[in-house]
Amino acid sequence: MQRVLIIGASGWGREVLHQLMHDDAGHGVDWYVDGFLDSRSHILDGFAVEVPIVGDPMTYVPKEGDAFVCALGDPRQRQKYAQPILEKGGTFIPICTQSFLSSRVHLGQGCFLGHWVHSGPDVWIGDFANIQALTMMGHDVRIGNYAQIGAQVFMGGGVRIGDFAVVHPRATILPGVTVGDNAVVGAGAVVFKNVPAGATVFGNPAKVIFQKNE
Repeated sequence: MQRVLIIGASGWGREVLHQLMHDDAGHGVDWYVDGFLDSRSHILDGFAVEVPIVGDPMTYVPKEGDAFVCALGDPRQRQKYAQPILEKGGTFIPICTQSFLSSRVHLGQGCFLGHWVHSGPDVWIGDFANIQALTMMGHDVRIGNYAQIGAQVFMGGGVRIGDFAVVHPRATILPGVTVGDNAVVGAGAVVFKNVPAGATVFGNPAKVIFQKNE
């Protein structure tokens, strides 16, 4: 049985813990959650949490039988705190509890899917991508490494989401649209056209409101 450690004990970390311990049939059968890795030793004070903080992700040395889940919402922070574990040989597992995935779906290392995520066939989900509850992906969607997809997002067939891109809740991305690396799609935006790398778009139809120099 694997020993699972969750990196990040903030609010998102507690949500991930609840999903793993109470909604995943593998808990207590294939693996168990031993605790959090977080440098903020008092972040759980005042919360009734089933497991403690057991170490710091920057200094923790993976042991035989360890598996990791990274519960950090910001893509760059996710990379920052996952990388030391990867460099020491740690393994991150994909989590897709109560998701409805079609055939031929690729799940990258350390990706996390919330409740009732739906996908069409031939979807590719990159390493450390987060996809939150009730999101729907059509056929042939590609989600980049470390991308962050909010709740109730709709992505039509053939949509491409770049590495480190952030799509906020309830956005609609029409079929065939590409959202570039490091781009941001605002909450509720309706995206008809490709979003350049580093751009932030908002509105219906979505328009560029900020362009980061790459």
